[in-house]
Amino acid sequence: MKIAVICAMQEEIAPFRINSDITGREVMGKTVIEHAVREGRELLLVESGIGKVNAAVATTLVADRHRPDLIINTGSVGAFDATLKVGDVVIPTSYIYGDVDATCFGYAWGQMPQMPPSYEIDAAWLERLRVIAQEEQGNLPYRLDFGLALTLDSFMSEGERVQGILEKLPDTKVSDMEGLAIVEVGQRYEIPVIAVKSVSDIAGHGAESADSFDENVELAGRHAVHFTEFLLRSLSSEVATAEPQA
Repeated sequence: MKIAVICAMQEEIAPFRINSDITGREVMGKTVIEHAVREGRELLLVESGIGKVNAAVATTLVADRHRPDLIINTGSVGAFDATLKVGDVVIPTSYIYGDVDATCFGYAWGQMPQMPPSYEIDAAWLERLRVIAQEEQGNLPYRLDFGLALTLDSFMSEGERVQGILEKLPDTKVSDMEGLAIVEVGQRYEIPVIAVKSVSDIAGHGAESADSFDENVELAGRHAVHFTEFLLRSLSSEVATAEPQA
């Protein structure tokens, strides 16, 4: 199975580079695609750049050039759910755009015209992640949760705006600036996309949110990678079990 891991920032992709052998590198504008071997598994490590457009371009390039069987988006998120803390990990079960409003045309809030109201993560992959979460519960130095994620072009530090979104979408767990773009492109190419995100800041706390992001983005990156590695190992185990014995 060919797997691409997409992160927005160097701080988020860096934990994957540790203990990986980089065998090749492609640079196209903001997109960096590294061919890596990690624990015997080949991976495409992709640094996309920040924001929806950069994420969509990077995902399109990876899909066109390499046709991965699975895309994993990892990195940092801001927490909308007041019970989440910095370092906690959230697995998005669905994505909605948090800065789209075409309700005057009869669309749901957050729905891009002529597009779905939400983007659901593949049910089979979600179930696999739930099983891993249950099996590894005692090995996780953070809380793990599942739920709705938003993607926006804004860093969500403004409390009034966060509250306004929660009034419309009260089940929102977290927000990022790339995830839904990656999911949407993946669906166009019929490539499943899953996301593993870790909280770097609590949304709606002004300058405190920004300071928290700066201080904790590397921690968030490490925690997101930590849980992702459980999935990668489970996939490697399946491959090893399926190989014929000499």
